[in-house]
Amino acid sequence: MKYIQKIGGILFVLLMIALGACCIGIYQNYLHETQKNSELNEQIALLKLQAKESAIMQSVNAQMEEIADQERKISEEQREEALQQSRLANDARRHAEKERQNAQEAEKRAIESSKIATKERVIAEEQRLQAENSKRIADTLSYIALGRSLGSLSINQRAAGNRELSDLLAYAAYQFTERYHGDVYNSMIYTALLQASQGKRVWSKHRGAISNVFFQPKNDFYFVSTSRYGELFEHRIGEKSLKTTTIFENKAFDFRDLYVDKSKNIFAVSRNGFLVTRIGGSVQTLPIEEMLHPMGISELGNDLLIIGEQSIALYSKSKNAITQRQKLPFKVIAFGRYQHCPVLFDNQKQMHLIKGIRQIQTSKLPFNGQVTAYACSNRLNLNAYGLEDGTIMYVDHKGNTKKLLGHRSRITKIKINGWRIYSASYDGKLNLWMGNDEKIEPITLFTTNSWITTFTFDSSKFNIWAGDQRGNLTEAFFDVNMMFMRLKDKLTRNLTPEEWKFYIGKNIPYEKYIRKEGVK
Repeated sequence: MKYIQKIGGILFVLLMIALGACCIGIYQNYLHETQKNSELNEQIALLKLQAKESAIMQSVNAQMEEIADQERKISEEQREEALQQSRLANDARRHAEKERQNAQEAEKRAIESSKIATKERVIAEEQRLQAENSKRIADTLSYIALGRSLGSLSINQRAAGNRELSDLLAYAAYQFTERYHGDVYNSMIYTALLQASQGKRVWSKHRGAISNVFFQPKNDFYFVSTSRYGELFEHRIGEKSLKTTTIFENKAFDFRDLYVDKSKNIFAVSRNGFLVTRIGGSVQTLPIEEMLHPMGISELGNDLLIIGEQSIALYSKSKNAITQRQKLPFKVIAFGRYQHCPVLFDNQKQMHLIKGIRQIQTSKLPFNGQVTAYACSNRLNLNAYGLEDGTIMYVDHKGNTKKLLGHRSRITKIKINGWRIYSASYDGKLNLWMGNDEKIEPITLFTTNSWITTFTFDSSKFNIWAGDQRGNLTEAFFDVNMMFMRLKDKLTRNLTPEEWKFYIGKNIPYEKYIRKEGVK
């Protein structure tokens, strides 16, 4: 029993242990379930929270979708608007391009129109200028013609004895011609001025015929002259006097030519075979041997060429001696200078250019007649040949030969200054010819009662000096400006308004030429 009781006790203990274990297990399970329930509740709460958050997110998403949808709609609207704007912009761009093209076309048309207008304006301006120029030319020609007409009237009035009116008309002739750039050396103008100015003086200095007159280089106040009576004189020009000094005088000599170099050394050649020199103030007489009848002297390089009738000789200035001689197969009648070299003219219608004492170029003259004087212009290529019968053969720059008639006797001297040709003759006339005139007529500068044997210009080419057969020296103005100034000083009154209207014209404004007190 006790055993059973023990067994029962053990079983009870075991049961109790088992029950305790069961309770513990149940409790642990309860705890576990409680914890699980708690976790579940937490999960449920979390799920609820997530559900809420999900609902909120769904709501937000719905709102976002709605916003996105609205934005999409706005974007679509904006895109449509942008497309519309793009279309409008494209249309505007196309329109602008078309307008630009139209503007370019308009600009081109405007430029073309401007060019045409400019061209037409230029043409109009040219036509205006041409019209004005034509009018000026017509006026100029009219005034130049008036000047020549007044010159002719002046000459006629002087011939009629009306010297005062002649002077006034000559003055007016020059004024109109010079003002309108006409040729004041026209024969009518020049002759009227020449007669009115009366710029001529005569000096009797030599006993024999004057053979040459030579001005000292660059000096208008000193010149040298020679005569065929063996006279070699030096002259100093004063305002109203001519002071003469004798360098050499011997009637056994017959001076035919004269030369003064840049150092003012004087060389005179005599027909009786002598060369008279004044070098450094010392006068010497040098015989020219083996030469028949010396007649001329001319530069040849640094030396001088002595010209005889049938030979030439070279004189060295540095040695003061004749160094070379050369006989000629012809007789020399006249001489001059061509292309800066001596040139000789013989009695066989030939000319001989002397480039050296033994270097002679011979050519045939292009005309008939005996040459007695010659001059040329290297610058203008002009040539003038004076003949024994008084004719002048003039060859212009184009090679045309013209026969100038104005002298009755042998031509003794010719000079050319620009287009102006000056000639002297045994007929006692010193003539001027305008080589550029279409019709070349002589203008007589002055006449003498004797043969004019030679002439020259002063250095300024304002005055001309001529020597004649009787030993007289004639001085005359030949510069137009000098003659005009002398005429101006000579005037004592103005043209009256009636004279102005009659001789010049009522449509030309009246002018007073002198404005002195008491002068009308």
